[in-house]
Amino acid sequence: MNKCEDTSDRIPGYVNRILQLLESDGCGAFVAGGAVRDIVLGRTPHDYDIATSAKPEETVEVLKRAEISFFDNAAKHGTVTAVTEAGNVEVTTFREDGSYSDMRRPDGVVFKNSIEEDVLRRDFTINAMYMDKNGQIHDPVGGLEDCRKGIIKAVGEPDKRFAEDALRILRAIRFSSRLGFDIEPATMSSMESRSDELKMISGERIASELTGIVTGRYAPDAIRKCWKVLSVIIPEIALCRGFDQRSQYHDRDVLEHTLDVLGAIPYSENTGRDPELAMAALFHDLGKPACFVVDKNGIGHMKGHPAVSSEIADRVLNELKYPKQFISNVCLLVKLHDTYMAADRIEVHRFMSMYPEEILVKLKTLQKADILAHSPLGQNRLKRLEELIAIETELRESDAVFDIKDLVIDGKDIMALGAKEGPEVGRVLTEVFNCYIEERCTNTKDSLICEAKKIISQINF
Repeated sequence: MNKCEDTSDRIPGYVNRILQLLESDGCGAFVAGGAVRDIVLGRTPHDYDIATSAKPEETVEVLKRAEISFFDNAAKHGTVTAVTEAGNVEVTTFREDGSYSDMRRPDGVVFKNSIEEDVLRRDFTINAMYMDKNGQIHDPVGGLEDCRKGIIKAVGEPDKRFAEDALRILRAIRFSSRLGFDIEPATMSSMESRSDELKMISGERIASELTGIVTGRYAPDAIRKCWKVLSVIIPEIALCRGFDQRSQYHDRDVLEHTLDVLGAIPYSENTGRDPELAMAALFHDLGKPACFVVDKNGIGHMKGHPAVSSEIADRVLNELKYPKQFISNVCLLVKLHDTYMAADRIEVHRFMSMYPEEILVKLKTLQKADILAHSPLGQNRLKRLEELIAIETELRESDAVFDIKDLVIDGKDIMALGAKEGPEVGRVLTEVFNCYIEERCTNTKDSLICEAKKIISQINF
């Protein structure tokens, strides 16, 4: 059994208290799983899990005596969740999982007395270390060494681990994306050979892992290495790999271009990448192979690819049951990513009035990332984008408005001019707003009323 230096100061007090309560009751108790991995890697864990020899009912009694709140809706699988002001802690009995007939959760569990037996059921070696209350790390299956080498390796036989839960295939990719680790060859081989089993996993579970993959710091490398697996979920990824665009504006195939765009989406240590932007980057050009034509000069063209790519995103994200607003925003970003109007104040103002500010801000980020992933010739479009951004900035700083409801007049003002209540009022307001966009009037009451009078005089009420 390998051990490392004392790291007791890395265990928060609220977690250590539960460890000590369990041990005082005569039970073995350890911090286990991802928290230990993060501590080894010098990261701050987001949550803490405890593995214990205590049966669920024993854990409940320990928590009751200490007046610690809990809920035990997963007790049949061995887990009781302690609820503290500092955070929740899942306390799980040492166990051995039964068969996984639905490839999702064990049909049953057998409680064990030894954490060494418990460790053998875990997915990857880097998640199979555990820590006692003194901060001593125990490593029965080589997780420390794999952390040092930057390797994701299945515990024991990879085929057995993935047969238990196929979602572990995507978890491996997510860890690779988050940590920048390579996947050990035998583990990767098993992932690829069993990837069709992902079709048996619920869309919601796949969605959670896919979001984690695309938002990770090392997402481009992880997707590049695992494209075969991910093509089971998004078949167009395989079509884009090696697809020559035959264009002077591109110097890499569609998939490599896509991964470079994803890599250029801003990343934050605290929040990762924006999920909508990262997903839009992944999908933005996946429709290119379906639109590809070659002209008489041998030049490739992919007219209409944003709309086709948006349809692909809509199909996949709906299959995975993402929230409707998320799907709508991603599809809109994909559809608009290649839209560049003239660097004209009126045209830009009109475009800005069509979409929410949040979408427009994200669109400019996506467009910049897209341009930077073109050939040097294709990057010339960056100047146009900068001009458009400058106009947008000037419009916002000038207190321009972008919605009819933000005009200083409303329907009551229009009816006071003689328009009848109903559709005509909206029609007049729309025309007045258009006049404002075209700079034929200003957003002042006198100016807008003057335009409204002209419009009403031309309409037969």
